[in-house]
Amino acid sequence: MNVSQNFKIATIIFLITTLFSFKSAIACTHNHFDYFDCDLCGCTTSSGSSGFGTLGNVSFVGLRYIYQNFESRNGVFSNSPLSEEQFNTYQLWGKIPVNDNIYINAIVPYQDLYRKTNQATEHINGLGDVTVMGWYQFQFFKKKTDDDVQFNTDKEASNHKLNVGLGLKLPTGEFEEQFADRINPGFQVGTGSLDAIISLMHIYTKDRFGVNTTVSYYFKNENKNDYRFGNQLSYASNVFYNVPFKQSALNPFIGLSADVYDAIEQFNETLPDTDGHIINGTFGTEFMIDKFVMGANYTFPISQDLFGDNVKAQNRFSVFVNYVL
Repeated sequence: MNVSQNFKIATIIFLITTLFSFKSAIACTHNHFDYFDCDLCGCTTSSGSSGFGTLGNVSFVGLRYIYQNFESRNGVFSNSPLSEEQFNTYQLWGKIPVNDNIYINAIVPYQDLYRKTNQATEHINGLGDVTVMGWYQFQFFKKKTDDDVQFNTDKEASNHKLNVGLGLKLPTGEFEEQFADRINPGFQVGTGSLDAIISLMHIYTKDRFGVNTTVSYYFKNENKNDYRFGNQLSYASNVFYNVPFKQSALNPFIGLSADVYDAIEQFNETLPDTDGHIINGTFGTEFMIDKFVMGANYTFPISQDLFGDNVKAQNRFSVFVNYVL
């Protein structure tokens, strides 16, 4: 498979997944936002745009910090009371190989959440919902042409990698029903439900150029309070470029992500105006030296329709330090 063919395949995959997410996002007209990537407590603030790993998809253990803030309006009038919401998430995360084709992802979050109004400040914290994912990586090899001289019978790896993941979001974080009827019912350290995740990750690399694309779907269940956050589709694609140095490397990247949410249900009844979407842009970099990978990224909303326009996402910032296994 030549360079032109590899580039065409990567471009087609990128465009198809981008159009699919954009079309799905536009299709949602009832407005609800359960936070970037997924509802904050629903999948530990990490899916598409934050990702389950690094750009190069190496095996690692590390620490990640994510900051998010939002503005909520309690009412339809311009002078309705406002609240500022700030979310700090501290994660222990890692990717552990089982063999050449199978690996395990785990994310253990600690949530520290604030909501500030003119009257008071609400603060909750604690262990969030732990996510565990199992991945299988399919191997692809370059196709030899009839003109190739067969000196070596070993197959040459392709520039493409496809990973299929299945996982669970565990109900390790506490769900407090008293917060569920607020403007933003996602103000929780956990959902109290056992949820399933299915994910596809495609990675294309050629020389110093690469594209990392992830599409995930979250199947969410009821908790003991008969409360169920809506199912969710998440997408993220990042284009990166490797800049090598003598004993290190820099990987700046730019990307696009989108999240689409089904409606929340309680006591088997659909709550009105509790589905929605958001489309985000992101940029950042990863720096690798010896056995360490350090990264930072900034995410900003491009298009959002949140809680009937009563909630506005402001920005998100994250940093991490990983040790490569």
